[in-house]
Amino acid sequence: MWEVEAQSDSLAQFVSRLFDTPALRPLPVLQKEEQALHFLRANGPQLQPVFSSLGLDVRRGWREAAGEVARGMRAEADRLLTLEISSISATRITLSFFPAMSGGRQPPARAREELRALFQKLSQRHASRGALSGSLAAVRSELTDKYIPQIAERKKYIYIEVSRVQRLTLPAADLADLVRFVLMLRPAAYLNVTPGDAEGKDAGFVPLQWQYVQKVIPGIQAILPSFPSHLVALGMRSALAFPAAPDVEAVARVATALALRGRTLTPAMVVDRGADTPDKSWFSVTRRNARWHGLDPRMLDELYTIAAESGW
Repeated sequence: MWEVEAQSDSLAQFVSRLFDTPALRPLPVLQKEEQALHFLRANGPQLQPVFSSLGLDVRRGWREAAGEVARGMRAEADRLLTLEISSISATRITLSFFPAMSGGRQPPARAREELRALFQKLSQRHASRGALSGSLAAVRSELTDKYIPQIAERKKYIYIEVSRVQRLTLPAADLADLVRFVLMLRPAAYLNVTPGDAEGKDAGFVPLQWQYVQKVIPGIQAILPSFPSHLVALGMRSALAFPAAPDVEAVARVATALALRGRTLTPAMVVDRGADTPDKSWFSVTRRNARWHGLDPRMLDELYTIAAESGW
């Protein structure tokens, strides 16, 4: 029994140190896990001495030991993810938009706990966990804080789509809060997508069909009884492709673009002299492939212009 506990402690310490290496330290939890698993798969045979030092059996090869390490990585990621979800639920989603979209009602006291319960549930399934990686990174970053005020000030395509087509008249701060809410609800559309339905880490980013999303909404609404059904549907509709689903709301389209940006976001990235800034580079490439990703190309054009003019 003592040997098993010692092995477990050694493995936990190894994973904790790995997650805290300079390359992984600034990343959101799910990106830490993804990068660590990639390292494990790419270097498994060379890591056999490390596995042995952790008390793992490598007599039958490295794969079984690597599986033990992978399970340790998942356990540590789950622990950290619970903390990250609680922090984001408390600080990055204020529900300031709620009264304007629910007939003047304030959000019930239990609303935040419902959101935390949903986010925790999403983290436990393959495809929705993958989708969370982009959403969490986008929400914890400054993406909405940077782009939404610029959109409101410029009053161009995205603003017109939000204010005149979707008919929302929210202050910039409340609109940013709504976009963050939609970002975090988007992975719920993938809750019941199985690994066989989409490949690997792309499972949470492949656009879905409305007929499928419609069937998922009642289950998510049951988890979020404090939220109006149209708000829940708004979050779920961000998983639809544009222009195949031409009536997808503007806020949902913006959230989809930021979710994909969040997926590749690298905090504290150092830009080489003369190179494009990270956001400008990403929007430049993505706008050329907008239809393939199910994104609105005109939105990407505007976000690219904002990034280029702002030095982002």
